[in-house]
Amino acid sequence: MRYHERAARVTLSAFASIRPVSAKRRLPVLQSPGGGDSAGEPERAAWQWVSFGAGAIFVAWLPLSAIGLALAARMARHWQLDDPAQLVRAGIAIATIYALAIAIGAFAGGFIVGRWGNANVGALQAALAGLVAATVATVLSGVSFGFAPRSLLVVVVAAPMSALGGALGRRARTP
Repeated sequence: MRYHERAARVTLSAFASIRPVSAKRRLPVLQSPGGGDSAGEPERAAWQWVSFGAGAIFVAWLPLSAIGLALAARMARHWQLDDPAQLVRAGIAIATIYALAIAIGAFAGGFIVGRWGNANVGALQAALAGLVAATVATVLSGVSFGFAPRSLLVVVVAAPMSALGGALGRRARTP
């Protein structure tokens, strides 16, 4: 018996033990109310919407942060960083750019939670999503670069902006 014939027999016997799927399950569509389909699927739990929102915040925030980095690098070429007053202005400008990036990302993630969440999901779950995303970002930053108190700015900006996005997303729901 040749090598390839033995491999074919082993492969076929491995697949013979797999049971066929009894019923076809469909993935829920995002636009469906409650995140499940209308055929009796249970609604998602509120904590799942918190994790979806935190993921959405990162998806929106990371490209905005990269754009902010490019903008800050371009602006830094025009500053005289030997002057303490200009150094302070540069720090404030860079912090503002990054605060806008997290604010827009948190608002977008909160809006998704509020707009497409269950009936019992709204601004609170959106704020928790912002808090989770900001906490994860702060902890990862602290592990990588050491803790800096100014990194808590992410938490201060993300949670309220995410709650605002969740409240506006809840208003935008179709009845």
